[in-house]
Amino acid sequence: MYEQETMISTPDGEMTTFVTHPDGDGPFPVAVLYMDGVGYRDQIKTNARRFAADGYYCVAPDLFYRSGEKLTFDFARMGDEAYRARLISIIGSVKPDAVVADTEAIFDAIADDPAAASAAKVCVGYCMGARMALHAAAAMPDEFVAAAGIHPGALVTDQPDSPHRDLADVRGELYFAFAENDHSATPENVDRFRQALGEHGVAGVVERLPGTSHGFAMADLPVYDEAATERHFERTLELWRRNLSQERVGT
Repeated sequence: MYEQETMISTPDGEMTTFVTHPDGDGPFPVAVLYMDGVGYRDQIKTNARRFAADGYYCVAPDLFYRSGEKLTFDFARMGDEAYRARLISIIGSVKPDAVVADTEAIFDAIADDPAAASAAKVCVGYCMGARMALHAAAAMPDEFVAAAGIHPGALVTDQPDSPHRDLADVRGELYFAFAENDHSATPENVDRFRQALGEHGVAGVVERLPGTSHGFAMADLPVYDEAATERHFERTLELWRRNLSQERVGT
C-alpha cells in the first residue's frame, strides 16, 4: 500500500491530508473520508487504509486545520465541562460550505496524480463528517455518485440549515447508519430522515444498528463495536462498487 501525509493549500490555509491507495499505477477511484469530531488521528488513517485496500484512492483531510494542526480530543475527558465546550466549539466551527471548498482543493491537488481516477468519486463521513458527506454529495452532484454517513447526529432539525434539506440536491445513492444509543439521533429523527429521503426521491438505505452507541466505528473509542464496524465497511464498499460500476472510471 502507498500512503503519504501531505499539505494541501485551501482558501483558508494549509490542510494536512492523508492519502493512501494500493500499490501500482492505477488509476483508482477517489474516495474522500470525512473525519469524526474526535479529530485527525491514527484511527482515521486506519479506516482510510481499510477502504484503500479495497482498491480506492482514499483521501482523509484534517477538517480542524482552521483551529490548529492535527487537533484531537481525548474521549475520556468529555466529562470535563471546559474541555467538552472547546470540542463543541471547534466542531461547530467546521462549516459544510467550507468543507466543500476543502474538497475542491483536494481534487485540484490530486488532479495530476495518475493514481487518482478523474471521473466519479465517492465519500464517507463519521459523526460530524457524516453531515459533511451529505452536504458534499448535494453540493457536488457531478462528482459524488455515492455517499455514506456513519453514526451521524440529528440530520433533521427545525432550523433553516437542517442537514436533511441537502437531500433536494443529492443525485447519488446514500447509505446512513445511525447508532441506536444516541440522544441526538432518536428513532423519530431517524424516521424523519428516512422519510425525507423518499420525499426527495433519493436512492439509499437508512438504518439504526442495534446495541450500538455514537462512535461505534472507531476502534480507539470505548464505544467501538466490531460487528457494526464490519457491517459499515461492507455496506459502504457495496454502495461504492455498485455506483462506480455504472460509471466509466477516468484515467
